[in-house]
Amino acid sequence: MKKGYIYSIISAILFGAAGLFVKLILKTGLDSISLLTVQYIIAVLLMFVVAFIKEKEKLHVTKKQLFNLAILGIVGNTFMTIFYYKAFEYLPVAVVTMLLFTYPIMVLIYSAIFEKRKLGRKKVLIMFLAFLGCLLTLNILSGGFKYSAVGIVFGLLSAVFYAFMNLYTEKKLEGIDSLSINAYSTLFSLISLLLYKWPYFLFEGNIKIESFIYIVILAVVCEIIPLTLLYSAIKYIGSLKVSIISNLEIPTAMIVSFFVLKEHVYLTQIIGAGLIVYAIYLIRKDEK
Repeated sequence: MKKGYIYSIISAILFGAAGLFVKLILKTGLDSISLLTVQYIIAVLLMFVVAFIKEKEKLHVTKKQLFNLAILGIVGNTFMTIFYYKAFEYLPVAVVTMLLFTYPIMVLIYSAIFEKRKLGRKKVLIMFLAFLGCLLTLNILSGGFKYSAVGIVFGLLSAVFYAFMNLYTEKKLEGIDSLSINAYSTLFSLISLLLYKWPYFLFEGNIKIESFIYIVILAVVCEIIPLTLLYSAIKYIGSLKVSIISNLEIPTAMIVSFFVLKEHVYLTQIIGAGLIVYAIYLIRKDEK
């Protein structure tokens, strides 16, 4: 197997396991904002240290690029992760992950409304498959719907802002090194979180050791390592193949939530997940 495929598979599996650690951290009593703040402090420090040691020149950006990175971080990354983590307070890991993975559909809808791109029969069918997959995932068609409406809204909003991040990066940040994009956008997200809620609990020693250990694992194993592998994989096999392989995050989230968190996964949800994955595959194949 090519190195790029191995990197991409490992990256998807690690990303898919992120929900497990978010759930475990939330159970220790730490709220989503505080969790994100600590996670970003660790991630920003590590990324900039690595960048300075390895390729310091890649951190050089123009004022305009820095402004665009600020928009990406404050508007895109901050709201995407806040809504994503908040959704875990109300919904099982697998459901949150599947809702996040509706973001390619959001991109498709945006293209049709704002860029006036025509939706052919194939794309309409793709949207129908994805919508049906969501209904099955939430057990709506089987009459067993029991999930929080607030959690579903949070999950869908995270997908909306994730779609924004993809579109904005493609249009405004072309030519900027991936590590720089990740480091600066995370830094601006951290700054916005610090302005919103200063982490007094860190200076008062009110964070549990258990919480801190989980956050370190989340930051390193489920953010920095998979992102690094993701960018490396893109260089080897291209963004299209990597984006398709990234769908492994959904079954990974299902398996982790079932075996570790003992969250129930129903047959209809597995079918729904399959439809969402297939719809995403068709979208990305159509864009090739």
